[in-house]
Amino acid sequence: MRKPRIFILLLASLCLVAATASAQCVDGTITSALEVGGTFDGLYKYTVTINWDTPQGLSHATLDCGFGNCASLACASNWYFDDPAGMGSGGSPNDCDFDFEGEFVCQGDPSIGFTDPVIKWDALETNGCEAENTGSAVLCFYTDVAPADGVLPIVLVKNGQSVCEGTILGDCPLPCPTPVEGTSWSKIRKLIH
Repeated sequence: MRKPRIFILLLASLCLVAATASAQCVDGTITSALEVGGTFDGLYKYTVTINWDTPQGLSHATLDCGFGNCASLACASNWYFDDPAGMGSGGSPNDCDFDFEGEFVCQGDPSIGFTDPVIKWDALETNGCEAENTGSAVLCFYTDVAPADGVLPIVLVKNGQSVCEGTILGDCPLPCPTPVEGTSWSKIRKLIH
């Protein structure tokens, strides 16, 4: 299991001018369960629970599961979302609830500088309620990709100006084959004798 890491990156411009600071602004968990029955029968349901405290209101949340090592496999897999794909709390006005729309994006998230495939949820204005700078959300997606154990980053961004990166603990889908040490039957026979 990888150790958690939390960073805040302030992107000033694409002209190599950037300011960086560290803080703990987002954390969460990701769990998985095999669906039995219903629309997503036989798929894994992943539930991401996050809490954030950022300088500006939340625009969207992006989950990076490390698909860069096997982008073609990740993009060829099946990814599904409920409508809405999640619910947030702590919105404005009056600590209201708001929805999220989810999607799997093969091209990454250019607003935060990610070019690897990602899972992305956009915070939606719901009945006059908008995401604020502090809040929590439960976000879901479904896939045929089995979970891989580890600690994985989740990235939050507001209008493409401020980026906040944190880690979440749990099982993320990873279609990449796990590397194994090469061996042969002759090596195994030598170990037995």
